[in-house]
Amino acid sequence: MAGGSQNAGLPVNWVIYFVYTLLTNAREFPIPLPPLAEQHRIVAKVDELMALCDQLETQLADTAVDSRRLLEAVLQQALLPAEQAA
Repeated sequence: MAGGSQNAGLPVNWVIYFVYTLLTNAREFPIPLPPLAEQHRIVAKVDELMALCDQLETQLADTAVDSRRLLEAVLQQALLPAEQAA
């Protein structure tokens, strides 16, 4: 195998050259960024949405626990002999 080991069918030397060229050329093209105030608003909104996701995740976990407990209670009542249920 010329060029060393293969990575996804491409010679390692070619991959290194490609990444180097990509990074070198990327420096030539400015990436527009929103004004700093807008960046702060974006970060605040993302933080707000992440907090909401955390709350929803907690609610889902609590609901799963409650559902499991309810199912266990219903099954226990359904499987008890009639005289024990009374």
